[in-house]
Amino acid sequence: MKHPTVHTTAPTPGVSATARWDEESFTVFCEVNCPPLPSPPEPQASLSDVLDARFGIGAPAYVMTAGTLSMHLDQQRRLAGLDFYTNPERWTVRIAEQFTDPANRTPHIETQFDEHGHAQDIGAPEVFYEPRHGILDLSWGSVTHWYGIAPTLAIGIDDHKRLTRIRLYGLTIARQHSQSAHIQ
Repeated sequence: MKHPTVHTTAPTPGVSATARWDEESFTVFCEVNCPPLPSPPEPQASLSDVLDARFGIGAPAYVMTAGTLSMHLDQQRRLAGLDFYTNPERWTVRIAEQFTDPANRTPHIETQFDEHGHAQDIGAPEVFYEPRHGILDLSWGSVTHWYGIAPTLAIGIDDHKRLTRIRLYGLTIARQHSQSAHIQ
C-alpha cells in the first residue's frame, strides 16, 4: 500500500467547499466546487480519442478510501468531495491546534490507482472534533504544511509530502455527550 502524496500547482481561484452532517445516515459530506482547469491544446485527435468522445468514455473518476471515508478526486486528482460514515460519539473532542494560514496552492493527490481509478484503503483516520468552531479533523499523523483548498477545507502534509490531515470548518453537529467521547 502506498500512502498518498501531495504535489501542488498554482492556486485555482473560485474554489468553494460545502460540508454538512446527515444525522439520519451518520455521514459527513463535503462537496468541493472547483472550476475546470484549461486543457492543453491537442494537435490532432487520435482514433481512440474520437471513439471515446463518441461513446462518452472519459478518464476514470478517482476514489481513495480510508476505512469508511471515501475521497473523490477529479481528473487532475484534486479533491472533489468526500463522504464519511461515522459515529460522532466515537470522536475525540478537543480544542483544534492552531496552525499558520494554509498556503495558497492547489493540492493534487497522488497514489497508486487501479485501472478503474480506485486506490487501496489507506486506513481509517483518527477523528477529532472541536465543537466550538465546528472543526472536524481527520488525521493520519502530524502536519508540517497546510494547503487551503477552500475557506472551509484544508489538507495537511508531513515532511515527506504524505497526506496526513483533512480539516473541515463550520461543521455543526448536535452531539449527545456520553462517556465514549474523549475530551483533551
